[in-house]
Amino acid sequence: MTNNNFILERLALGQKYLGLLDDSGYTLVDMNMIEPFSIDDKYHHPTSVVFERNNTMYAIRSDWTRTLLNFNSNFYSNDTRFGYFGPVVRENESFYQAGVEIYQATENDIIDALLMHMNFVEECAEINIKTLVINNDQLLDLFIEKYDLRDTVRQLIYTKNISALRQQLGKDHDLYKIMSAKVSDQFKMVGEVFGDTEIMQAIAHLKEKIADNNTKFILDLSFRSPQNYYNGLYFQAFLNSNTPILSGGEYNSNSFGIALNLADGGLL
Repeated sequence: MTNNNFILERLALGQKYLGLLDDSGYTLVDMNMIEPFSIDDKYHHPTSVVFERNNTMYAIRSDWTRTLLNFNSNFYSNDTRFGYFGPVVRENESFYQAGVEIYQATENDIIDALLMHMNFVEECAEINIKTLVINNDQLLDLFIEKYDLRDTVRQLIYTKNISALRQQLGKDHDLYKIMSAKVSDQFKMVGEVFGDTEIMQAIAHLKEKIADNNTKFILDLSFRSPQNYYNGLYFQAFLNSNTPILSGGEYNSNSFGIALNLADGGLL
């Protein structure tokens, strides 16, 4: 039996969100869930559902990011900001996704989009976003290059294997000191080493912008990218649960996406 209230709430939320994007100058998209299949899609989304018809391979949409990339490359759209609200199928389960994709994204584009989504969530949920966790894997690249470290240090960072990190680097190494300190201190400590880089300056600018939101800002070098195609700054924002209400990041060098969590700890 269907839950009438849930369906009506989902539609109302979708209309409110798309209305915000429309007012903010985003191009709204609503496309067929059946798409031509490419091997790149399977690489980025290995759980997508693929089938064959008339000697042609197709996939059921499993993620809007790849769908919009394919759309933009096929139709050479001049638009750079897209918004969506619609179903996807992943691991044989269907659910709704909402979010934006921004191409040729500048630092201001990223900050403005994130602030817009944080404000939307807080208005709908009627509580402040409690925590924003952020990272950029390029920071580890900087540490590896500066201190001539082995690439295996990445796994020690991601798994928070502090004892092995101390054994490999020594207790006086900057990276060991950062990882053994409280996570809330990482932003300041990393800034003391790489504060003059574009990567840390962009993170600092974002931290300044959300200073009035009563949101705890955490830079965590051990925070793994939620999607394997993110190759720059990425983040997750939390209300009061362990499930992020917002997540997103940079990919393809100058593209940026944000996904809004609707269910399972989200707004519905």
